Amino acid sequence: MLFWATLKVWQKASLFLAVFLVLGLLGMTVFWAGRTVYEPLFTGLEVEDQSAIVAYLRENKIPYQLDPAANAILLPRSEVYEVRLSLAQEGLPRGGSTGFEIFDDSKMGMSEFQQRISYVRALEGELQRTLTQMDAIDSARVSIVIPEQRLFLEQQLPSTASVMVRLRPGARLEPDQIRAIIHLVSHSVDGLQPDNVAILDARGRNLSDMLLDEPFVYSSDGRGTVTSLQRIMERERERDLEHKVRPMLENSFGPGNYSVVIKVDLDFDKKKVSTKEHVPQGDTGQGIVRSTNKTDESYTGQSAAAPGVPGTTTNIPGYSINTQPVATDYNKTETTVNFEISSRESDEVVTPGGIRRVTASVLVNREQMPEAELAELRVLVSGAIGFNEARGDSVVVQARRFDTTWAESLAEEFRRDRMLRVAMGSVIALVTLACLGATGFWWLKRRRMRAALESVQKESKHVPTIQEMLTSPDMLAFQGEMAVLEEQLKAYARNNPAEVANLVNEWISSDS
Repeated sequence: MLFWATLKVWQKASLFLAVFLVLGLLGMTVFWAGRTVYEPLFTGLEVEDQSAIVAYLRENKIPYQLDPAANAILLPRSEVYEVRLSLAQEGLPRGGSTGFEIFDDSKMGMSEFQQRISYVRALEGELQRTLTQMDAIDSARVSIVIPEQRLFLEQQLPSTASVMVRLRPGARLEPDQIRAIIHLVSHSVDGLQPDNVAILDARGRNLSDMLLDEPFVYSSDGRGTVTSLQRIMERERERDLEHKVRPMLENSFGPGNYSVVIKVDLDFDKKKVSTKEHVPQGDTGQGIVRSTNKTDESYTGQSAAAPGVPGTTTNIPGYSINTQPVATDYNKTETTVNFEISSRESDEVVTPGGIRRVTASVLVNREQMPEAELAELRVLVSGAIGFNEARGDSVVVQARRFDTTWAESLAEEFRRDRMLRVAMGSVIALVTLACLGATGFWWLKRRRMRAALESVQKESKHVPTIQEMLTSPDMLAFQGEMAVLEEQLKAYARNNPAEVANLVNEWISSDS
């Protein structure tokens, strides 16, 4: 009790608070140590699986809790793994779908139509289970259409399939993963081609369009239709040309004194040109000789006299006819030359993505510029963007004073805001420094006072005099009034023992 009486009020309050905190921590420790810890048995369950598992737990009288936020069932930590093994023997969870186990309880008398529908359901369920094994897919729904077999092949309709996937938060499917899903589904269904598999996500986006072999979409006539990907390609080309023009304009007119806009029109048409021409070869320019056929005929001798020309003249009386042999010399040469037919064939494929037309507009922050300077600037910009007049490119350069009122007001607002932040930071820093300085000064003063008192007590047990206490009031507050008086009496008794003895005798005599 003497110790408790010597404590000050704040010291007593500190002891009460410390005891309360210790008891509270001990109580919480005991509470959490004796509390049953629940862990997830399964998470992300479908409604069918939840109902089946809850029925099993109730039947076996196993305590459980439900977590609607995560679609999970919680069990005590000591029973989680054992119950998982037991549920696995029961075939739970099934993943919200029924697979080929649908035929485990097949009924007698099922028609062919019922068997076909059951087979499709089982196939859809197995594919759904397989797709949910992917890390990015939370749940999946597969619909398969297998048409009936027709007698004629041209009347047979193709099989089709559609896949709806729900992705996990923050996850996305890469093109390789989408291609893998199409490959899996198409190879799991008889007669299903990859082109007949459609994949959609929960937001309604058609993910199958991401798997085109070429980054262009073509219509039935072979012409490309502009897509978002192609627009991105045009924008990248425009940025590249603007990046080439900006340094030149910035060095000439300074930052902020120019504006440049470039529009690039890319050609996404797919073209193929085939050319075949016959080209003669050889030194003569007639081609290569394939074959030559030469025939020579000659005859030398005498031939019989001509019998005369039929007609009126030869029938006139007195007309004479020469019947003597006539010398004859006959020569004939015939040459046939066949040349090889030389041909040249070439196929030219125009790759989509070429530049069809480029237009550039440059505006300079000037009141006016001479026409010669504008023409020179136009030539420089044309060279930077690869100007081609044959394809219809155009470059427009004009000088006009910019309106900088809004920019200047915004800069002024930013400047005032920055000055306000600097002023507030300076005030906070000064206040913090003042508090730190006052705390340091008080701490140093307190330390010096304690050091002075300890040194005095260690050296000679010096008792402060009245004069010292008057000059140093902190010394009296530090040691206490009773302690100072006690030390004063002890020192007086040591220095004046006779006077103290007489005083004690007088007290004793007066009491008696």
